[in-house]
Amino acid sequence: LLTVSQYVTSRPVLTPADLPGMFAEGWALPKPDAFLAHFLPVIGADATFRQPMFPDAHGPAEIEQMFRRLFVLLPHFNVTVRRSAIAGDAVFIESGCTATLGRAAVRFGVCDRFLIRDGKVAERRAFSDPLPVLLAVLAHPANWPRVIRARASRMPAQS
Repeated sequence: LLTVSQYVTSRPVLTPADLPGMFAEGWALPKPDAFLAHFLPVIGADATFRQPMFPDAHGPAEIEQMFRRLFVLLPHFNVTVRRSAIAGDAVFIESGCTATLGRAAVRFGVCDRFLIRDGKVAERRAFSDPLPVLLAVLAHPANWPRVIRARASRMPAQS
């Protein structure tokens, strides 16, 4: 297996026009390992990822841990790209998300805004309504400790 630093330096330059297709391809891969192997090479060393319900992640190592926690918290997490737009170095991707939390199916929409700099993703900001996930969490108290750990910690959540 490659280290995070090897992933970061092993991929060619990413352009804003490349990202929507690459995004859809990556979310179709098995999670977490193939998914991470697909995306980590295009994440800048100083990148910041922000999304509801998780602390900000800075750099490839923290971003990897954030996604590992996400996939533990929401098994069978799938994303379907609905549309995308490019404005200079910014890429907007609107998606429909499905996952399971306990026995409950969770569905919600998200719009990701990426900034591309020097051929890498420099920033990702996810905009979504966390209410569907929060309602699923509240309906399944057995998941509460896992959710609290995933939200409060920078360490992987325990399953």
